[in-house]
Amino acid sequence: MSLDIDRFDLEGTGSISSLLQRWYHVPALALTMLFMLLVRLQPYGKFVQSDRVYFSGNDAYYHFRETMYTVSNYPTTMPFDPWTQFPFGTSADQFGNLFDQLIATVILVVGLGSPTERQAAIVLVLAPAIVGVLCAIPTYFIAKRLSGRRGGLFAALILALLPGMFLSRSVVGFTDHHVAEVLFQATTILLLMVALTVAERQKPVYEQFLERDWAGLRETLTWSGLAGFGLALYFWTWPPAVVLVGILGAFFGIALCVEYLQGRSPEHVAIVGAVSMSVAGVLALVAIDEVGITSPSTLSLLQPLAAFAVAAGCVFMAWLARQWDARDIDSRGYPIAIGGLGLVAIVLVALALPSLFNTIWSQVQNQLLLGQSDTALTIAEAQPTAEQSGGLSGYLVDNYAFTYVFALVAVVWMVWRLRDADQFRSEQLLIVVWTVFLTLLALTQVRYHYYLAVAVAVLNGWLLSQAFDILQIPSIDRLEEVETYQVIAVATILLVVVFPLASGVFGFSAVAQADAQQPGAVEYWDDSFDWMEESTPEPGTFGDADDEMAYYGAYDRTDDHEYTEGAYGVMSWWDYGHWITVEGERIPTANPFQQGTGTASGFFQAQSEERADLLLDALPASGRHDGSLAEMENDELRSIRDDRTEQEAGESVRYVTIDDQMAGSKFGAITQWASAPDVSGGSVQVASEEYYDSMLGSLYYDDAQGMEGYRLVHESESFSVVGVFESPRTGQSIWAENSARLEGWQQASQYTEQLETQENRALVSSVKTYERVDGATITGDAAAGEDVVVALPLESDTGRPFTYVQSAEAGENGTFEITVPYATDDQLGPEDGYTDSAVTATDDYTVLVGDELDAAAVSSAPIENGEIDLSELDADVRTTGTTDVPEPAIYDGDERTVDLDEN
Repeated sequence: MSLDIDRFDLEGTGSISSLLQRWYHVPALALTMLFMLLVRLQPYGKFVQSDRVYFSGNDAYYHFRETMYTVSNYPTTMPFDPWTQFPFGTSADQFGNLFDQLIATVILVVGLGSPTERQAAIVLVLAPAIVGVLCAIPTYFIAKRLSGRRGGLFAALILALLPGMFLSRSVVGFTDHHVAEVLFQATTILLLMVALTVAERQKPVYEQFLERDWAGLRETLTWSGLAGFGLALYFWTWPPAVVLVGILGAFFGIALCVEYLQGRSPEHVAIVGAVSMSVAGVLALVAIDEVGITSPSTLSLLQPLAAFAVAAGCVFMAWLARQWDARDIDSRGYPIAIGGLGLVAIVLVALALPSLFNTIWSQVQNQLLLGQSDTALTIAEAQPTAEQSGGLSGYLVDNYAFTYVFALVAVVWMVWRLRDADQFRSEQLLIVVWTVFLTLLALTQVRYHYYLAVAVAVLNGWLLSQAFDILQIPSIDRLEEVETYQVIAVATILLVVVFPLASGVFGFSAVAQADAQQPGAVEYWDDSFDWMEESTPEPGTFGDADDEMAYYGAYDRTDDHEYTEGAYGVMSWWDYGHWITVEGERIPTANPFQQGTGTASGFFQAQSEERADLLLDALPASGRHDGSLAEMENDELRSIRDDRTEQEAGESVRYVTIDDQMAGSKFGAITQWASAPDVSGGSVQVASEEYYDSMLGSLYYDDAQGMEGYRLVHESESFSVVGVFESPRTGQSIWAENSARLEGWQQASQYTEQLETQENRALVSSVKTYERVDGATITGDAAAGEDVVVALPLESDTGRPFTYVQSAEAGENGTFEITVPYATDDQLGPEDGYTDSAVTATDDYTVLVGDELDAAAVSSAPIENGEIDLSELDADVRTTGTTDVPEPAIYDGDERTVDLDEN
């Protein structure tokens, strides 16, 4: 058993040069890893602040939730979570696995068994940096196996200097399973390389199993088993790691054919494949979460079956090679037969197990063949590399400098050498096949460059070693023999390869990119989440209910969780779902698992309050009906709403939370997830009339003007400008939000005059939260056909004054009814099972009756000392009146009668 690690030899250790020659790689690798750690720790102070701990992105917040559950219920992970995807709940099988369990273990050790939430959060913040640094170890040893210590150290150095996806995924705060995926995938490849080398040396055969020659098989079986264990760790961290089984299946198929064509028995390679895949399959089987074969994102039967299939394929190919030899058939026919049988197997699977075939084919398209759906393309990390800023070549240069060119040269050179039977090494073929597939993955989805970075580093290490061999560079203990031309050549290599990376001459350097990392938009959601957690009722206690949901409770797995009376959901875009669960401790309808996205898309595009309400009301019963709610006509939605059970009717969405990005740069993505039947053309176009009439536009810009059941209850202290801006990348006009946010209404209002001269720009609070209420109905008498406008002056928690207006026309009998969502007092709070609204009325409702009354003109009237100044209103107002609306009235749907006085 050997990883080619130099053994310690006490003889001759008195010489400094001898010690240096033997051990120089240890301090060199340690310094490289220290540099990697320091680079990744740079933005620590941005994430760990005196009063808060932040994470980067979205998924890190759910990892925190899953990890804290494991800390509380060690070592078990969360089986089911009703605190997301309201009103169904979900099983987040890509989360709460090995990655979170390992972090939970560290948290318990650090906290001496009773960690505080801040201690746990800090460990979670640091985790990606530490795991990222550990990736240098398999990278070093993979390259070392191919090209010695010199190549291994150079590979580790390249990995340390590379900016891009691997770096961003391994900086403090980005606590996602991505960096753990890289570690376990690279470790699996390393262990498989060792197993292949051992098998090539010992040439195990089938008869040794019959004779139970375990001593002769021990080393091959041990390393093969360890490779299988490494693959199982990868499965346990990320179920879609089944993609590596496909890559290894391709490798074993090619390797067995090459071995046979070059005149050698392929049996030793087949044994490595059969044993490693069988071990991985068994270990995956004992940990499955779901009995099924159609969900790659779930640890199910798909992973073990795929591993067993590759194992069986290796055994079959070895058996077929023996049959080929026994019948003295031309060896060139062997790979043709294997290819033909493979096609037959694919056809049989497609016919016998169409669901499995469709699952595999869809994954091949989505992961390898640029076949993502339009909705998947709205996810930044799932977009093709060619769609990134600067195009394919620009992205590669920015993130790899020239190292990707040298990696390509190394692959071609390596393949050329593999043609020679005397130089053939199956572990080199493994690296070639692995790199080719990683390249396809990275070209299809940009996030997979975090895998490709390791392969690029390894190949650069191998190429450097070849260059040193060609230049005949002496070893470190014979430096006095170095020639001038050799020094110049080495300096040139370092200048071309290392300098562009270290300096960031083509883009960000690793140091600069890591230092620029920050929590992002979650920071300006802070006050909204603080308000939500403190000023809304705990789920399970809304209204008169008293059945508070346990935040870290253990819930049974189900397709449709039955929520208790008083539980409720929060409508927002999927990007913010994990933030709402973790920071607000409330239940989002949509989340970054892309669950609930269709209904959310339909809701925000809806052109009327009625349609928006139908979508939310029909949602609890949608699981029992086919089709997308968002794309149904209103009559279909009414039918589903009326079909709700009593329990489903109690599962209400109570709040809607929106932000500047939803109204700005993300709006186009929102419209991609569902068509809008009530919009000509099928979807809302940004800045169009339908955009401003949509639920998102009406809520974000108009404070629910004219709506009956939505009231603004909180807005964030930060303000944003949303509208047309010039793209810093293309120079073209784009619809976006201004990232330079203004703090507080007093500061923000200073810019309103400037915005009045700028078309298609609006100054709005960055985050707004609305509550759905039944609304109170204001009734009264007027002349038939007269215009009636009710108006209420309000002040938000930021100090911003605004006026809510609603209008109607008196009926033929001279009466009117207008339903309003805002109360004139603040009687209720979370202790009563209701909302402590941060938006307050500064006066009673004013009711205006007359001819040609314009609600928009009333809403634009100035507010002086908390009262609406209607003195300049250009309309024939015949009668006026006032009425209060107590807060219980808007929840209970009460009526308020107003008496009007002649002007």
